[in-house]
Amino acid sequence: MKLKFFITGLDCPTCAAKLASDMNALEGIETAKINFLTEKLTVETELAEADALALLNKAAYAFSRDVKVTK
Repeated sequence: MKLKFFITGLDCPTCAAKLASDMNALEGIETAKINFLTEKLTVETELAEADALALLNKAAYAFSRDVKVTK
């Protein structure tokens, strides 16, 4: 299913692309796309929304403590 989230704390488009790549490597996440300008994250996953959000936030925190994923 397709889920949409907000993502804040990214400084540049290159950082957004790197984090999206990291998120695409997560088990359970089929695709992750970050739109830097609109601060939106779209993922394809079979995980429940809460589980996907927790997993994505863990990856975001590992990338930078300033990055947060919210509903």
